[in-house]
Amino acid sequence: MAFSAKFGNCHLEITAGGVFSPDLRGAVRHDIVFAFLGKKASPDLVGFLRGKYGIDDYIVVEVKRAAVTLQDVYQVKMYGDLFSARYALLLSPEPVPEEIKRLHKNVFMLNRFMGGWQVSIGQWDESSEDVITDSWFPKSPF
Repeated sequence: MAFSAKFGNCHLEITAGGVFSPDLRGAVRHDIVFAFLGKKASPDLVGFLRGKYGIDDYIVVEVKRAAVTLQDVYQVKMYGDLFSARYALLLSPEPVPEEIKRLHKNVFMLNRFMGGWQVSIGQWDESSEDVITDSWFPKSPF
C-alpha cells in the first residue's frame, strides 16, 4: 500500500465491521472514541504510522462504491476528528464530482476543524485495486 511505500512502518486494518484489534485499540490515544463506533458506524480502514518514538500519525479510510456525496465527506471528517488522524481519506471508483470540487473551493469543506488536517478524496481503480495517482482532490496526501 502507498503508506508502507512512503512511510515504512505502517499498521492498517479493516474495521468496517466495527471490530478493532487489541493492537489498534492500544495505539489510539483516547479510547473513548470506541464508545461512538460500532458495526453501524466505523471507518472501513483505520491504522497508524509508527515512528522512532511511538505512534506518529493516524489514518482513517472510507471506501464508497458510488460517487462521493456531501454526507460521505462529513462522515470521513467525523472519523478523522475522532481519531485525530492526520490522514482522512475518502475513496470511490468514480471521479470526484464537480459539485464537491466547487463547494470546497467556496467553503473549504474538506478542511478539518480539529488538528487542521484536510480530507483527501481519491478515485480508485477496481481492476488494479489501486488509487489513480493524479485523481486526488484537493491534493495528494503523499
